[in-house]
Amino acid sequence: MAASGMKLAVAVACALALASACHGLQLGYYKQSCPRVEAIVRDEVKKFVYKDAGVGAGLIRLVFHDCFVEASVT
Repeated sequence: MAASGMKLAVAVACALALASACHGLQLGYYKQSCPRVEAIVRDEVKKFVYKDAGVGAGLIRLVFHDCFVEASVT
C-alpha cells in the first residue's frame, strides 16, 4: 500500500508540474461557481488511482498532450 501511495504522490506531482505549464489552467478557477470542485475531482482521481495505478500515468499523458497541443497552436 505504501508503494501505491508513493506512486500517487509522484503522479500528482508530475500532473501539477505539467499543468502549471499550461496557460489555461489555474488553481482556484472555479472558486466562485463551484467551490468544492477541486476537492471532488481530487477525491475521485484518488479512488481510481488506488484501484488501478495506470490511471495516474494516463492522466499525466492527457495533461501533457493537452498542454502540448495548446502550446503548438498559439
